[in-house]
Amino acid sequence: MRLHDKLAGLLSVLVGVVVGVCAWGFPPAPGPGIGPGGFPLLVGGGFVACGLGLIRLGCRQRGTAWLAPEDWLRQPRLVGRAALVIGGVGGYALVVDTAGFFLTALVFLGGLFAAFGVARRWIMPIAAGVTLALHVVFYSLLRVPLPWGWLEGIGW
Repeated sequence: MRLHDKLAGLLSVLVGVVVGVCAWGFPPAPGPGIGPGGFPLLVGGGFVACGLGLIRLGCRQRGTAWLAPEDWLRQPRLVGRAALVIGGVGGYALVVDTAGFFLTALVFLGGLFAAFGVARRWIMPIAAGVTLALHVVFYSLLRVPLPWGWLEGIGW
């Protein structure tokens, strides 16, 4: 569906405010580093800024429908891929505390890469590399505590 820019902007501002309010309550990091709320606050601020820009653009549009169907919605394969991404993110959120970040991200990314046609021999190396890179960025640099889950005994 194609949303009118005013509606998309309003939703963006709303999401940004919710993210910012939630991130504001995160505990501070020890020392002078950025705490776990730093990145979400930055993302929330970006959502608000982009949303305000969309609202401004939407004020210039005349006679545009608030909702308009897109051509890709008539292609079941593309709708299935979109549903897989949304369902995968939801599944990730439900499983990550139990299974841990490494295993959940590896399965999530591997499944998406397979569904989107990445060559089989590259799926696991790329998924493992991206998972490790994300762990380094969030756990080590941004100090966001990621769950170890079933790998708790070997966590560093």
